[in-house]
Amino acid sequence: MILAIAACSGNSDEPPAQASGGNEVIVIATEPLPEMPPEKMVEYPTEDERVVDYARDEAATPARGGYGRRVNEDPSDQPNQDLAENPNQDPSSNESPHPNKSSSAVGLGGGAVGGGGTSGGKGGYVYRRARGGGGRAGSDAEPADPSTPGLKWAQTDAPTAELEARRGSETLGVFPLKHTDVSAKVSGTLAGTTVTQTFSNPYTEVIEAVYTFPLPGDSAINQFVMQVGERRIIGLVRPRAEAVKAYNEAKARGQTATLMTQNRANVFTQNVANIEVGGTVKISITYYQTLKYDNGRFEYTFPLTLGPRYQSSPASHSVTPDSDGDGTDDPEEFEVNALPPGMRSGMDLDMQIEIDAGLPIDPTRLQCITHECGVQMTNAGSAIVKLAKHDAVPNRDFVLRWGIAGKAPSVGLLTHGDARGNFLNLQIQPQLDPADTDVTPREMTFILDVSGSMSGVPSQMSRDVIRKVLDHMKPDDIFNIVYFAGSNGQLFESPRANTPENIQTAKDFLARSSAGGGTEMLAGLQRALSAEHDLRHLQIYTFLTDGFISGEKEIFKTIDEQGQDARFFGFGIGSSVNRLLIDGIAEHGKGKAIYCLPRDGEYAEGAVDEFYSAIDMPVLCDIEIDWNEIVVDSVYPSKFNDLFAAQPLSLQATYSGSGKKTIYVNGRVGARRVSIPVELNLEKPGDNPAIAAIWARSKIADLSNRQLSAGDDRGLVDEITQTALSYNLISKYTSFIAIDESRVVGDGRPVRVLQPVEMPEGVTFAGNSRPAESSRSLEIESWGLVVGETPDGKVLVIKVKDGGPAAEAGMKPGQVIENINGAAVSNLDRLEELLLQSVAKVELGTSLSDEGQLIESKFKLPELKLNKDKQD
Repeated sequence: MILAIAACSGNSDEPPAQASGGNEVIVIATEPLPEMPPEKMVEYPTEDERVVDYARDEAATPARGGYGRRVNEDPSDQPNQDLAENPNQDPSSNESPHPNKSSSAVGLGGGAVGGGGTSGGKGGYVYRRARGGGGRAGSDAEPADPSTPGLKWAQTDAPTAELEARRGSETLGVFPLKHTDVSAKVSGTLAGTTVTQTFSNPYTEVIEAVYTFPLPGDSAINQFVMQVGERRIIGLVRPRAEAVKAYNEAKARGQTATLMTQNRANVFTQNVANIEVGGTVKISITYYQTLKYDNGRFEYTFPLTLGPRYQSSPASHSVTPDSDGDGTDDPEEFEVNALPPGMRSGMDLDMQIEIDAGLPIDPTRLQCITHECGVQMTNAGSAIVKLAKHDAVPNRDFVLRWGIAGKAPSVGLLTHGDARGNFLNLQIQPQLDPADTDVTPREMTFILDVSGSMSGVPSQMSRDVIRKVLDHMKPDDIFNIVYFAGSNGQLFESPRANTPENIQTAKDFLARSSAGGGTEMLAGLQRALSAEHDLRHLQIYTFLTDGFISGEKEIFKTIDEQGQDARFFGFGIGSSVNRLLIDGIAEHGKGKAIYCLPRDGEYAEGAVDEFYSAIDMPVLCDIEIDWNEIVVDSVYPSKFNDLFAAQPLSLQATYSGSGKKTIYVNGRVGARRVSIPVELNLEKPGDNPAIAAIWARSKIADLSNRQLSAGDDRGLVDEITQTALSYNLISKYTSFIAIDESRVVGDGRPVRVLQPVEMPEGVTFAGNSRPAESSRSLEIESWGLVVGETPDGKVLVIKVKDGGPAAEAGMKPGQVIENINGAAVSNLDRLEELLLQSVAKVELGTSLSDEGQLIESKFKLPELKLNKDKQD
């Protein structure tokens, strides 16, 4: 049995429509794969459109110098910081020095045989069809160069774990990212982490490696080094369009170059051009962050993989191709090349975290609940934690927690001074009186993600959490459940009282619910906000989701504009959730982010305890700082969120003056005003350069939040850009660039290799299958039903309209239509043919995979009329 994917990449922005013959590249899976039906074709998401844009070959001209500073073994070597410039070429130019030749693609991505691009936006996970020798080409797709290498992925009976690339019968090698080393040092409340990625070229041709990967969303990334052999080039931060242009020119000249760009605050793409045959390039990235501290414990988290991001319909997105006017498409949209469960990319991993807590650590509270680690206590306040070799599969977040023996200090202050001024990092733990707890009855609205990516373990976890929350509600609390996937609905028309009958109705609903379909989270949120509510109760919304969406900004903006006095809590469900979304929901919704990890045996109890400790204990609101005699120039965040019990107030500021000072944290607890004095010692600024980088990163985050309401205001764009340049930080508008100009290793047309990532643990691959934006959809208007075709030819229910016959019959997104009146449905063409033959009532046979079980159902629907919408 052969399972194949065909993919190729050309110079066009749109995916190529067809490829045949020539240099076919095959990727062999040498570990047992999920069983697949014979002769069914599956293809992975196409490569990030922004990366396609960055990888265009632009007209090359001789350069005066290069980006980056090369540091050789000889200390007398002087860095070369001249900029490569071509004043005669527009940064957004698509010109190629090789107009008749395409850059090749090797990896999980690119356009596909039968695949076609669309110019009208996105509507679902972006997959391409691949069937035999062809398929339909989108009307806006360009033909591919037949000589361009494509990608195929074949099932074999071999027993090992890695993917390897082949061209015909020739074995080329495995994917280029061979090793990632993570080395972190923790000092008190700060952490500095260096990530070293080792790319190699096992092929017989020069390659360009492309890798999209996660980092923490609050990380201040300000050091970047490329090492080629013994040559070390220190990367420089430049405006994004300038960095992209310099990278393209260096690639076209055959020079080894690296470009690092930001897709989201927590997602980045690394392009490494012209890795020579048999060569190795190491990329080292260093970032700093303030550690999360909550409920008496510190937490260090390192994300190791990305879940596939669902892309909503164009109407729900406000992103424009070049909203900031910098001449390149904005890096808002990206796709994840995720492998099926059980398959390995070939990358191995080392991690070591050195902790210097500054106070004695409680050894019983030092634990990694996601991985097996070795722990060495070097003294009472220090420890070294190493990841076990046999637990180094990068398919889930690494989470390390520890607590201090005894009572933690109520104030933590770190300072730094340099030519730019004085900076402080301050954490304050106010002590609140439990007598001030708000006793207002609460209305709980659960917003439950039942999309395909939640199939399996995440679906079970989210239902467990809701059951536990329901069991702990107070007698006067009321509740409702809103659910969303491709469409959305709610359990009750209006919130119900906390009675045994209503609780049992909710639990029965949870027992029947299953996961499938898209992830239209914004529509689910809007439904929850517009539903009937009892405003005599405190409004509490709780999201339960893995966060695998691309429209985070729209969610935050809606909460800002419509959330009013409600509180929004984000429950991150799964092994590698989108923490940018979950943390953002809490930040914008005056709530709290809570994470449920599958390997934590008490995830439900722990999450519910944390939730109720937040809403049952006093909250410090309307927070302001009286700086008294300290002159403060800027404080971030500029507006403080409400503070829950056992949570510190964390801020960054620039200041002038010195000495021992008293400041006051003013706010409201319930109806009572409070003023909490805090003693600070600012006699002499410390030497902590990371504090300045973290302050600048906090400023950029604050300005980015202002963009939610102001849009891409030119002043905000310029201020973010200038801050990032001044503090050597990567941002949405700035990128790292490093070029080795010492030699030429290729002809400027490297084979492009797209590095895949592991599917997050517990996420089912089948649960993520979605119709392609370029495949056809069919709206059956009289039934209130929209269906589409998955990459392997199945007919999937995309949307079930409220109040329609399909909804009344009980159909839901994610179901696969298997037969009509007993006749098998093999694809969308066959469905259409059978529907045209049906004039009387129709019986649809469907299947739905949920938590490893196949649920088969039959639905009787009335006589229909067709309204076709083909996206050819």
